[in-house]
Amino acid sequence: MIRKYCAMSHDQLSKSSIIPIYLDVFNGTRKTLPRGTWSLDENVIIIVRYVLEIKLQLSEVEIPKITRQLIKEQKLWGALNRFKSVRKLIQFVYADRYNEFAFTRVPVGYWDDLDNIRQRLEYYLARNNQTVKDIPTIVTYDQLVEWGLSNPLKRHNHSPYSLVNALYPNRFSRYQFRKIPQRTATDKELLKIQFFNMLSNEKFEFVDVPKYITQEMLIKYKFSGALKYFQNSPSKLIMDLFPNQFDIHEFNKKNRYWKSDHNIKQAIVDLIKSKNIPYEKIPVYFTKKLLEDNGLSGLLHEYSGSPIDLINKFYPNEFDITEFQRVPNKYWYNKENRIIALQSYCKKYNIKRNDLPNLTRAYFRKYFPRFISVVDRHYESKFYYWIVEAFPEHSFTPEEFQLHMGDDGKVCDSKEELMIHNFFIHNLKCASIKKERIRFTNNIEKETYIPDWIIKQGNQKFIIEYFGLYQSTRFPEYTEKVKRKMKYYNSLSNYTFIPIMPDDYREKGFNCITRLLNKNGLMLNNTGTVKCF
Repeated sequence: MIRKYCAMSHDQLSKSSIIPIYLDVFNGTRKTLPRGTWSLDENVIIIVRYVLEIKLQLSEVEIPKITRQLIKEQKLWGALNRFKSVRKLIQFVYADRYNEFAFTRVPVGYWDDLDNIRQRLEYYLARNNQTVKDIPTIVTYDQLVEWGLSNPLKRHNHSPYSLVNALYPNRFSRYQFRKIPQRTATDKELLKIQFFNMLSNEKFEFVDVPKYITQEMLIKYKFSGALKYFQNSPSKLIMDLFPNQFDIHEFNKKNRYWKSDHNIKQAIVDLIKSKNIPYEKIPVYFTKKLLEDNGLSGLLHEYSGSPIDLINKFYPNEFDITEFQRVPNKYWYNKENRIIALQSYCKKYNIKRNDLPNLTRAYFRKYFPRFISVVDRHYESKFYYWIVEAFPEHSFTPEEFQLHMGDDGKVCDSKEELMIHNFFIHNLKCASIKKERIRFTNNIEKETYIPDWIIKQGNQKFIIEYFGLYQSTRFPEYTEKVKRKMKYYNSLSNYTFIPIMPDDYREKGFNCITRLLNKNGLMLNNTGTVKCF
């Protein structure tokens, strides 16, 4: 019976009678849901699916990773209280879709059993078309954390090798792994054993070490950690391992090696092949650290320390600058760079004019999170500002961006902001209310701010901001920017700054806002007199 609710379309979910009641509770216009709401299976499925799939637009992968904090923020405590755990709640709402491996949280004592850890690891290996024998080449610390194995890693001193060795005793050598365990790089006996294994594999005689052993070869055989203790110098490392065996003058030095385009291209190709880097991921993987860790510091020096310049030289016009892991300092402070970046992104993914309003925070959080910080810093967290700026050839209406229109025709960013705005225009006495029209520049933080409201009443001027996402665990960068804005606004001698926090509105409504306005000198109808202008 309940499966029909699991299969409902988003349109059907939105039109369910319980959703407007839930939204009233979430927005603070209603205190609680009707008694017994969460005891009905269909209500649990409809509300939870609506919140996660429509309201938050979470992906299938993100859904099982929601936290109790998110449950609290979305006012779903009643559902959680019924099922006692996030995992049981999600498995009820999405029957037969998620197994235990999809969740980051597990039952008490789960990690005490090595079989549980082994089963989870092999489950993710199978999902990636890999087997146990592939573990050394694909398993890294970050990969294990991504697969939900951070707790077992902690139990094994954060060492992938130690964890794998506990699961599969003596099956793998520590040197088979992409990164060797900590302290291996300083254990001379282990280093010597690995050194002679390298000579055997390469079919070199010990006497020929100075002639043939290069930095690249040492890194290939997992000596990068040891090299760092010797300024990445093969000769210093080798002479430390085998004192009195070689003279420094026996070691070859490659003069002008990186002046050859052929040598550079070959080094790039070899690195891509050794790291199994997909072609389309080259900009993501090619960082300073990757090049330095693989003995290519000299190559990096030839291109002024810029992986971007290096890749663009040998793969011209193949990659957009936003595809790289890092962009040059202050790159996003240039308006033209921001415009070109958004235009290039839309061209690459064939985003047409009618689809531009769909480029929201939820969209970029799912498909390109790097753009979120750009909008937060340079466009007051308002994506439509960037879209309108980047595509001046198009005309847009507020309705296309699902913007909220005040009674005076001004655009508001949320239902809460809309209600506050309408409250102002109907209740502020003899006041001039300007909505997001004046820019302020914080030269210290290199940021531009556009206040929600600038209000002039009599001879006084006020800046008012509603910080609807303040202290949200999902957007920590928003809270940090709010703190910078508040410090800046409070430094302005010509304005009185009035911040409105989520609790001021959601929990206490307009009574609290009225007190805030009166406390800071703003007059409301029937609360005092002020000379009109």
